[in-house]
Amino acid sequence: MKQDFMTAFSGADGRLESVLTDEGETFQILEDASGLRTNADASVRIVANYETSVAGDGRVSGVKLYALLQTISPLPLTAGEFEGGVKTEPSEIRSIWLGYDYLNVVLEVKQQGKHLFHFVEDGVSIDEDSGRAKVRLTLYHDVSSDVQDYGKRAYLSVPLKQYMTEGVQGVDVYFSIYTYSDSFKTYVLDETGLHVEGN
Repeated sequence: MKQDFMTAFSGADGRLESVLTDEGETFQILEDASGLRTNADASVRIVANYETSVAGDGRVSGVKLYALLQTISPLPLTAGEFEGGVKTEPSEIRSIWLGYDYLNVVLEVKQQGKHLFHFVEDGVSIDEDSGRAKVRLTLYHDVSSDVQDYGKRAYLSVPLKQYMTEGVQGVDVYFSIYTYSDSFKTYVLDETGLHVEGN
């Protein structure tokens, strides 16, 4: 059994029918034990426990979904679009990587209470020589309590497809979070891999 970030697609009745992996492969859903229902003919970003079924010729014939949850995947907004201002409560990144049209993040938080996440678009620029877009983002994180006593994971998936405009060959992401060290840390994901700036 595997656990991965994927994009799932529903049919006319809202049932999930297929998935697109972050390797760019599309599979039919042969069985969905999760029972998730969504809007008709929609796509939804998920983290799923699943297994593949292999046909007699050795090819994958489809997948069986077990437990899954929807990731937090809103389109980034500029700072001025947040009515109450940008909130940056602390958190820590357990893992971060570029997927298929998404930036995937597994986040750990310590506070009790309700957590609200979003993504702040700090700036976008395009290098015409390389054809790459540089996207600067900050994690929006608001918490309804200041009690810190346990660890909890959150699964985020930042949409990036909207930055692949005409002439853009790739996206370099600068993703900043406020940490428990009372400082910002920036995760840079570009052609050369992952780099971290800050403490």
